[in-house]
Amino acid sequence: MNESHHEEIVLAADDGHKIHVQSWKPAGDPVGVIQLLHGLGEHIKRYERFANAAVGRGYAVFGHDHRGHGVSEGERGYFADENGWHKVVEDVRLVNDHIRDTYTSKPVFLVAHSMGSFIGETFAMHYGARLKGLLLSGSSWPQRIQLLPGRLLAKLESWRLGKRGNSGLINALGFSAFNRRFRPVRTEMDWLSRDEAEVDKYVADPLCGGPFTCGLWLDFLGGLFELGSDHSVSRIPADLPILITGGGADPVGGEKGMTRLAMHYMQTLHQRVKLKIYPEGRHEMLNEVNREEVTADWLNWIEAHT
Repeated sequence: MNESHHEEIVLAADDGHKIHVQSWKPAGDPVGVIQLLHGLGEHIKRYERFANAAVGRGYAVFGHDHRGHGVSEGERGYFADENGWHKVVEDVRLVNDHIRDTYTSKPVFLVAHSMGSFIGETFAMHYGARLKGLLLSGSSWPQRIQLLPGRLLAKLESWRLGKRGNSGLINALGFSAFNRRFRPVRTEMDWLSRDEAEVDKYVADPLCGGPFTCGLWLDFLGGLFELGSDHSVSRIPADLPILITGGGADPVGGEKGMTRLAMHYMQTLHQRVKLKIYPEGRHEMLNEVNREEVTADWLNWIEAHT
């Protein structure tokens, strides 16, 4: 098994934002590279267990904290004053540039979770030719008609409180329903995993959770609205291998949301789409009770396309 070498580097975005990148590398030349994108209200170091498993298979792994998350500089839960979604996607591109400069001839796989999956899809719309495969975890198909009330509320709250303001109403609407299907519950975050120890780690982590600003919600919902059309999805290369995967009981997408997402990819003539659903699994399959099975499945899929 390869021994993992971990390091942190800082890249500079065009607007001066500092992108904190974590990397895990094998001792020798990697067979390929995995670029990770984390979800809303978390950070990239939560993926270290998966990264070490990937290094054990011979892969180098890179991931960064999105703007407003983790150890990123600037305000917590805030992307940017202008074009926040675009800047978040361009940060992914800059990390990808660094990967391509470091490992010129190696295949690159994008593994993207939850909010990161939507960022990853947007990245693939613009830079999909750079990728050997796209793995979307905890994702769903964004339905535009359902996004309209949230976008309107985000605009009104941004006008009332300012983009940097925190709206309890938006945050409640964003997360309040996620725990409803799980009874009894111990915490507000039980929807993340059936593993109580993993839920407790999230709750105790000072770099996890909110608050999230009105500006972030406005940017995020705008990004989802852009993605919610077959025209947008058709811009992702049709021959790109895509794995859509997650828990069947995930309140973010679940079986219905992931199946709908896969159908839209197939309707847009994407030729290499696979759907893998884990029954009873919740939102964070890499932190679920069957995480070793999930990790093996994901790495097997990556290896099959390396």
